[in-house]
Amino acid sequence: MKARRAFRKFTLGDGRRVVLREADSGDLDKLLAYINGLVYEKKRDESSQLFTGFESRLTRRQEAEWLNELSRRVKEGDKISVLAEVDGVVAGNGDITRGSYSETRHHGHLGLTVRKAYRGLGIGQEMVRVLLAEARRQGLKTVDVEFLSTNKATIHVYEKAGFKRAGTIPGKVYRNGRFLDSLIMARRL
Repeated sequence: MKARRAFRKFTLGDGRRVVLREADSGDLDKLLAYINGLVYEKKRDESSQLFTGFESRLTRRQEAEWLNELSRRVKEGDKISVLAEVDGVVAGNGDITRGSYSETRHHGHLGLTVRKAYRGLGIGQEMVRVLLAEARRQGLKTVDVEFLSTNKATIHVYEKAGFKRAGTIPGKVYRNGRFLDSLIMARRL
């Protein structure tokens, strides 16, 4: 990957510095710790609102393959990626994936996660702002996002960013003996 591109820097109320930037190959170990921390959190907390798609810890090789693919897709204009770093620790990671068909290249799907210790501090909200601004800059016209319908905090973040409810997928996630609905929200850019 090329040199890191910083999108935005800001300070949290407690004085910690946040940098929203592109990931690069030097982030491999930090990103591996990040995703495996989310897997651990989801397994440990039955009430977790995480919707990561990962059920088991990743290996360094798997994460390296993911990071290489991310780099390739960012370079080709198929992905926009923003990593949130707080004092050297990956606190959040998000991306927008451009539609893969000629008829959907104007549309993107947003995915974003924030570590539990960093939620509620405005980091996710700032990541969404940066992702949407980059999506606009790269010519996208619409964006959607999908997450657990029970995640009230996430609903609030996306509503604040101008997203509207577009629908639900009943029982998409089976967790802890229950079927949970996912919520889809979308907006024009």
